[in-house]
Amino acid sequence: MSFNEEFAAYREWLNRHEKSKITIEKNIRDIIKFRVFHGKGLETITKRDILVYKDHLIKKYKPASVNSYLISVNTFLKFTERDAMRVKTVKIQRRNSLDNVLTEEEYSALLKCAENRKNKRLYYLIRTLASSGIRVGELQYIKTEILKTGKTYGCSKTKVREIIIPKNLCNELRDYCAERHITGIIFHGKQADALIDKARIWRELKQLARAAGVPEEKVHAHNFRHFFAKQFLSEYHDIVDLADILGHNSIETTRIYTRTSRQEKQARIDALNL
Repeated sequence: MSFNEEFAAYREWLNRHEKSKITIEKNIRDIIKFRVFHGKGLETITKRDILVYKDHLIKKYKPASVNSYLISVNTFLKFTERDAMRVKTVKIQRRNSLDNVLTEEEYSALLKCAENRKNKRLYYLIRTLASSGIRVGELQYIKTEILKTGKTYGCSKTKVREIIIPKNLCNELRDYCAERHITGIIFHGKQADALIDKARIWRELKQLARAAGVPEEKVHAHNFRHFFAKQFLSEYHDIVDLADILGHNSIETTRIYTRTSRQEKQARIDALNL
């Protein structure tokens, strides 16, 4: 089987296992990276070759990135029925702090700046992410027809979960959509039936961060999900409910939001005044 034929078969295998389009493309890129590193056909790769690659990754990347690349390699080995050659991922120490989460002041500064710049779409996009805890990809389910109830369902692979938008935000979004003659997907891109490009969201958020004087590393779409989770826990102290809202399969995933940031830890230690 040629290189192209093997990759086509691999892509089809990932599709049959219901991997998302993003996951499939990442796996393909990662395997090409692996092949380029060794400069030889994948059929001749040995376990030693994989361990050499693992050592190279450890020296060059952070543990999470190392594991991401290794998981792709292991998945490919499973596809080629060479399970015995799969390698262990590196152990990552459990994080004891949740850092770079937006403060309420920073969140307010971003909204105010978006208003001042008359960027209503970005203003409401931020509000929607931070008020519901949804992932950026789930913005595709926020459509004009759900604004009466504020409820819809999002699908991720084989899992379907309920998404709830606050009533006051629904009212504002109805006015916004009426003003701009928007129907269907509210945060659409050039095509009315497709979500705005994620790269464009990223660029606009970085520009807004600079204009608002908020650290750029804090301003990315997924961080509004973190902000929502911290605010929800602070108000209601109900981690089980939060896990349901965020769509987590395990409460262990949600527990990260019970951790304080390094700044919060510092403030608490300073307050002891010992």
